[in-house]
Amino acid sequence: MNWYLVWIVGFLLLLFAVSVRSARTVRTADDYVMADFRLGFFPICGSVIATVTGSAALIGSAGKGFEMGISYFITAISFTLFTVVAVLVLGPTIRGLRLYTVPELFARRFGRLSALVPALIIGFLYMTPTFGMQLVGMSAILSSITELPSFWGIVLGFAVTLAFTLIGGMPSVAWTDAVQTVVIVAGVVITLVMGIAYVGGPGAVVEATPERLLSFGSIGFTELLNWFLVFGPFYIVWQTTWQRLTAARTTTVGISAVVTGFVISGLIALLAIFIGIAAVQAFPAGTDPDTIYTSFVAAVFPGSIGGLFMVSLLAALLTGATSFLLSGAINISKDIYQGWVDPTADDQKILRVSRLSVGFMAVLGLLIALWVEDIIGIYQVALSFTASALVAPVLAAMFWERATKTGVVVSTVAALAATLLWRLAGQPFGLHEIAPGLVASAVLLVVVSLLTSHSRDEQVTAYFHAFRRDRDRQDDVPVEGPVAP
Repeated sequence: MNWYLVWIVGFLLLLFAVSVRSARTVRTADDYVMADFRLGFFPICGSVIATVTGSAALIGSAGKGFEMGISYFITAISFTLFTVVAVLVLGPTIRGLRLYTVPELFARRFGRLSALVPALIIGFLYMTPTFGMQLVGMSAILSSITELPSFWGIVLGFAVTLAFTLIGGMPSVAWTDAVQTVVIVAGVVITLVMGIAYVGGPGAVVEATPERLLSFGSIGFTELLNWFLVFGPFYIVWQTTWQRLTAARTTTVGISAVVTGFVISGLIALLAIFIGIAAVQAFPAGTDPDTIYTSFVAAVFPGSIGGLFMVSLLAALLTGATSFLLSGAINISKDIYQGWVDPTADDQKILRVSRLSVGFMAVLGLLIALWVEDIIGIYQVALSFTASALVAPVLAAMFWERATKTGVVVSTVAALAATLLWRLAGQPFGLHEIAPGLVASAVLLVVVSLLTSHSRDEQVTAYFHAFRRDRDRQDDVPVEGPVAP
């Protein structure tokens, strides 16, 4: 009996059962993309873990553990640290503003023109290729446990993800994420323990592993800094986190669930790195890093057990892909369509546009997955460009009242230009392009803002300080409508 196929078929049936059930609760656009702002701790925490733990944090970490060793843990330290600090500091303000998207913050504070470039960046430069990356990851898993060619694995992943997203929306994503997270965490822990035993025990691993893989600083300070910057600042403006905070039924639930989810995700990444290090004893040098995790699971476990762990990872990739589709669809339906095409659109029209946007982004992501060879490289570029362009303006909207629309627009465009030029120049001094992008963005935002005046369509305030001055609005109760100081 092919246990892998049994688990996959069972998973798909369960998935669509949950989608159909969730579809009964989807009557408005808010139901579809935000679960009507009523999600509890478990579905939010599970959704965060399943979205973060996918091709990057699990498959990628195991592969990098195989290649780089413990040094790669700098990425988990970075995304966990930046997210926890940002959520603890800005979480109540994000909830109070009831923000659907990051560009919505730009539109409210600096006027709708300032939100257009961020909406295009997040919706197309980040969300779409990231969705395509999940399809490639799903295909890799399916190819490793079946005889399905890579092309058809990508197409199957696309079809299942699109149907799942169109039917159930956020309610189905959150609850399936929550359940499969338990299996993912158990699978990683058991795989590490059994994998170490499989290659001869802890002593054998330590003795036979090259020293560079066990030394945190073996890649050098500059490379550690590069990895820290690539995976850190971006998470301040990661729209998925903002949406989970807003979708929570209370502020306390949202903040505690997101913080817990990221801490667990960081620990999962660390365990995955150790799995990659242990796998050095099982696979020859030159093995494709992207196959390390799945190949190790297949080698260590019989199909009846390994199939469960493999399908849970497949599920994480699928629902992660769904989260990226939903998030990008909000950018299109809210920030672009409602913001520019039809500002008076009613809820049902927004719901239809959201679903159409899901389909459009899914097709675009499919094309990227099928024809772009270095999709991981595109993902890292997307992280860099998004962080460089958005971090400084977001922090200005939260903390600096003197920031102007002109300063923000110039800062956003200049950051993209600086990031691109630095990359085209071959990353001088070995420094990743995100560093000059962040510096250019911050400096120009401050300088241009001080030299220009506020526009008429700006809401001149620093939201973080405004909300602190009115603490009564931050009571731990469900958010019932948009709030602005």
